[in-house]
Amino acid sequence: MPNAAVLMPRGAELAAAAAVGAVAAALLLRRRREAVDSREAVDGLPRPGEPRPPVQADEATISRVLDVIERDVLPMTRERVPAGDKVFGAAILDDKNETVVAATNRETACPIYHGEIRCIEDWAALPAKPAAGDSLFVATHEPCCLCMSAIVWSGFNKCVFLFPYETTRDQGIPHDLDIMYELWRVPRYQRRNRYCATRDIASLVAALPPGPRRAALEQRAKDLMRTYDTLAETYHTCKSTENDIAFA
Repeated sequence: MPNAAVLMPRGAELAAAAAVGAVAAALLLRRRREAVDSREAVDGLPRPGEPRPPVQADEATISRVLDVIERDVLPMTRERVPAGDKVFGAAILDDKNETVVAATNRETACPIYHGEIRCIEDWAALPAKPAAGDSLFVATHEPCCLCMSAIVWSGFNKCVFLFPYETTRDQGIPHDLDIMYELWRVPRYQRRNRYCATRDIASLVAALPPGPRRAALEQRAKDLMRTYDTLAETYHTCKSTENDIAFA
């Protein structure tokens, strides 16, 4: 009697092979997930580290962060947006919440001069400065993959921001999410990881006890958001095709 496998139709052979491949792929995916869950290395990749504690902030700290954005960062951004620079700014606060440096986007001068990069550069140039690990990094918008890497490489382990990626996208600047996905096929970085913890200001405010003080901070944050929405519209009006900016 001929071997049954020899008599199997070609289509059935292909289907069987596909089924075996699908099972193998499913088992591999399951193994990867189990390995990540148990913090075991997969394919030579390092184990995920213990994530840093979530960023916490009391009422005074949140109020101070909003002050810094409004008084230190925003005036510089207002000045640069009509020249074609984006609306992104940043600041570094010491352990007493005093402003060490503040900066805004200057992509018209150099394509990597995002607000966070300029801020880190200014901080690094100081002859005397607080240690990164003792400082709070403040960004108006959730840092892109370039800036998030720079923040981590510089040693900062806490970062707060006003706008998440999705709001930045809705302001007509979708490059943060697009580049993240095209490079690594992930929707975003891990906001809590072994190196750094980040958090949006809205969730910090929401974590405060209900009452008039929390309501006042919520209103301040909303007012700032409206101001930046208007600035984003100005940016799109003023940006020039003559500037050699890859992601205008």
